[in-house]
Amino acid sequence: MPPQPRASLTAVKHSASLLALALWAGIVTGLAEVAVIVGPLFGPDYAKRSRDAVWMIPTFDGALFVGLGGLLVVVGFLVRIRWTIAAGLFAGCGGLLVLLLFPQLHPAAVVIVAVGIGVQTVRLTGNRAARAAGGVRRTLPWLIGFVAVLAGAMLGWQAREEHARVQARGTARAGAPNVLLLILDTVRAADLSLYGYGRRTSPELDRFAERGTVFDQAFAAASWTAPSHASMFTGRWTVELDVTGVHSLSARWPTLAETLQHRGYATAAFVANQVYAGWESGVLRGFEHREDYPVSLWTAAASSAFGLGLYPSIRHTLRPLLNRVPLLWRLRLPPADQRPSVEDISGAFVRWLDHSRPTPFFAFLNFMDAHLPYTSPDSFRFRYRSTIPRPVSPAAFRAEPPKIRLTPADLRPKQDAYDGSITYLDSQLGRLLRELDRRRLLDSTLVIIVGDHGDEFAEHGLVDHGNSLYRLSLQVPLVVAFPGHVPADRRVAAPVTLRNLAATVLDLVDADSAILPGRSLARFWTETDAAPDTIIAGVRCTGNLPRWFPVSRGDLNSIAFDGLRYIRNEGDGGEELYDFEHDVLERWNLLESDSGRRIVPRYRAALAAVTGRADKSHGSGVPELCPNKGWMAGTRDNGPRP
Repeated sequence: MPPQPRASLTAVKHSASLLALALWAGIVTGLAEVAVIVGPLFGPDYAKRSRDAVWMIPTFDGALFVGLGGLLVVVGFLVRIRWTIAAGLFAGCGGLLVLLLFPQLHPAAVVIVAVGIGVQTVRLTGNRAARAAGGVRRTLPWLIGFVAVLAGAMLGWQAREEHARVQARGTARAGAPNVLLLILDTVRAADLSLYGYGRRTSPELDRFAERGTVFDQAFAAASWTAPSHASMFTGRWTVELDVTGVHSLSARWPTLAETLQHRGYATAAFVANQVYAGWESGVLRGFEHREDYPVSLWTAAASSAFGLGLYPSIRHTLRPLLNRVPLLWRLRLPPADQRPSVEDISGAFVRWLDHSRPTPFFAFLNFMDAHLPYTSPDSFRFRYRSTIPRPVSPAAFRAEPPKIRLTPADLRPKQDAYDGSITYLDSQLGRLLRELDRRRLLDSTLVIIVGDHGDEFAEHGLVDHGNSLYRLSLQVPLVVAFPGHVPADRRVAAPVTLRNLAATVLDLVDADSAILPGRSLARFWTETDAAPDTIIAGVRCTGNLPRWFPVSRGDLNSIAFDGLRYIRNEGDGGEELYDFEHDVLERWNLLESDSGRRIVPRYRAALAAVTGRADKSHGSGVPELCPNKGWMAGTRDNGPRP
């Protein structure tokens, strides 16, 4: 029997060898993932990842595999685990993660191939374990060094990019005001006490609105984030921009940030909706300082195949089990798409102000707390709960065909959580505005608080947003405050479109508002007979939603003027006409009446003039497939648009 110290030393060496193998396998897996995504990551379409993914994914996968190796070491105290078995396990896990990046593969096939990779690795290393272990030891430092170089290069490149943008800044005129644009993602006007909602969901916004002008009928140009933001930043209609879930804003369209930056503004963006308002979206062009994806463990996990494919499946499986056990449902697993809270975004903005002390500045803050999955603190999220103590996922209602027609009562628990999240967002907005007031910035700052689109809670049997163009998914809050330039405690009743925000900002800061298209909303307090806006909205056809959703049958476009609103589905020719002034919930389609059928040709022609399509009095009756095969082709995501 060998001496005990030598046996202990052998065990330590074996454990160290397993951990080295785990780290090596994790880094190699991460680099393989990067090789798969590097094209989309730097290409024209959405990769849904931070640019730092090129080094964060190998770092995360290395840490993940080291954790798995640690478990093997612990188990090894009871049962000795051969090096070749560990190599097979790591190879199989690595293969699984890489294969998850190919959505064309069936999950069962992914598992079978991954098991095959593991088995073959065990067979191939069976008689070569010592040589393979030596190769791992020799190459591991090089792999670690390579990842470190990637991290340094990427972080350095981004720092140089920001420095170059700052150096390219123009010269500001003396006394130029600051501009602060606060976008409340997925907040509809109908659920704010500012607009008469029964629940007091927006007390802070109610108070702040007394400092400026409230627009009672403000409408987004699209019912989801990317095209709505693009329209606000360019002054263009969505039908011009061709922004979809796979195509970002083209560089051919100048943005508000670029225009102000050329005029000497320090520009900064702080974004919670990282995918559709972040660096990939194109709306951040012109912003010198950008914060969307933080450099964090969670961002690394969310960028990897583990966070995109494996963890959501685990969470989907475990969450119903936890929900069935009393009290355990409160042990909520973190959402797979965790993003910065309003506190994170506001804090980052204030830190930038303190560090840069920019004069003047244009800052854009995007808050996503009122968007699913509603991650606000429980004291807010459950503040208005009715009959069910936890939100109901709308995924249960996406069956095809639908088993039931939803009513708002079915979605009441979800709307309760939504209202609570709005109240939390509002409370933090109040804190931010008080902080700016304490710094004496509000008197010299044009502040715009606006939603990017609304949400639906089964008012038309639909859930969430981006799947229709009904009013509740488009009508949003809009408050504009600028002491001495915008009237205080005023409300504008006329309908307005957010497409005109860029021109409004340029007008109020005394820049040339004609640089970007649109009409300044300042006319509503500078003119006595200002005409209301024509309200135009559009959303592109998508193939990742159930076919019974309106947008799955074809592009949707709408136009509203002279008291009526017309919606057309370009795929099947479906048409709807509503009383824009009195039928706020759009319950009665006037095309079912003789008067509506007489009026509708005028609206067909007006919409065709905007979209560039020929006037078609009758659709084919046969829904056409989306030409792009879905707004996020090549993914397994069947959820709503952010």
